Amino acid sequence: MRSPYCIIGLALVGALPAQAQTTNTPTSVGQVIQDPITEPIQKYDTLRIIVIGEPLYTGTGEFKVSANGTIELPRIGQVRVEGNSNLKAASFIEQRLKSGKFLKEPHALVTIIDRKRKEVSVNGAVGIQGRRILRDGTRLSDVLEEAGLAQLADLEKVEVTRGKEALEINYKKFRNGLDNSETVNPFLEDGDRIFIRLGEPTEGTVRVVGEVKDLTKPQLAISQGSTFSQVLSMVGGITDYGDRKGVFVIRKNQRIPVPYDEIVGGATDKDIKLLDKDEIHVPRLEKPRQFTVYGGVRTQGSFPLQGRVTLTQAVGNAGPVEGAKRKEVQLMRLGPDGKYPKKPTKVNVEDGTQASLEIQDGDVLFIPDPSRGNKFDLNQALSTVGSMIWISTLLRR
Repeated sequence: MRSPYCIIGLALVGALPAQAQTTNTPTSVGQVIQDPITEPIQKYDTLRIIVIGEPLYTGTGEFKVSANGTIELPRIGQVRVEGNSNLKAASFIEQRLKSGKFLKEPHALVTIIDRKRKEVSVNGAVGIQGRRILRDGTRLSDVLEEAGLAQLADLEKVEVTRGKEALEINYKKFRNGLDNSETVNPFLEDGDRIFIRLGEPTEGTVRVVGEVKDLTKPQLAISQGSTFSQVLSMVGGITDYGDRKGVFVIRKNQRIPVPYDEIVGGATDKDIKLLDKDEIHVPRLEKPRQFTVYGGVRTQGSFPLQGRVTLTQAVGNAGPVEGAKRKEVQLMRLGPDGKYPKKPTKVNVEDGTQASLEIQDGDVLFIPDPSRGNKFDLNQALSTVGSMIWISTLLRR
């Protein structure tokens, strides 16, 4: 008798924390995360395992590699997969299924479908700020030269924050060919944060007020050619409640709008060059831009909406549970009248076109979960998310 397919899996966990995505997508010093991933299996990888055998073998979903390099499979228990190729891991699974007499002639297929990316961030006096995907052997010079150093960057005091440790590196010695050691050009580690300050001020000072993360610096020194993005990075960037479309600069009683989204998107020609006594103002949003995810997810609630967030990212941030129906996600979206429709729209996270659907302010996503019931209930969504009172206000209009 022909044996049907039995698919084993555990829901894919998002790579991002339960926050909104940042406005700049990580770039790479050599793009190392490819699809499909053919490198040996690593800790925290998410694997899709397909076993051709008998339908009595129960287990469904996708599997995440634990901190000790193993996965837990139904009946056969833990299987060590870290460091092995996909083919080798599949062979181990087949052996365990066969030796345990669960299947006579099992055939397994193992695929790495998601991997936690190693990243560093670089900000300050560089042309391209933001996060970068890190590969093994990447040095400080690789990241800084790719980012493009500003003319007045202070290379004698490059700051690298590694966990609770703060390193100050004289990168100028390496760039001038005086020292090629690891002391001035270290290897970078996952999570490193790099900051390059501008040199001695030659143009005066500016003020930054409003919704920025660090308000402890009432005045900031600028050098000739200092730009809006460079100064904003010195105060940690804009908070989740900052109005990115309402940022402006006050210059001698003149109000200059700042095209923030274009600047962080890479439009360096739109980055405003600051002058002495300029003031950067970041107003607070009257209503924070948010979206809601509930149902078969680990983290139910509202998420701040910053920049472009896709359907895949929104669901991934919330972390679908085992058995969640990713192909039957239900979406409620505010109409032109500011109200929700009577029925949700069904969207498929695994469909390439629908997966790239851009999330909008006020969207509510429900991921059906058979173990909890799969009926969409907007009132339940609102009661589940305490911070979404403003949606209730919209419904009562």
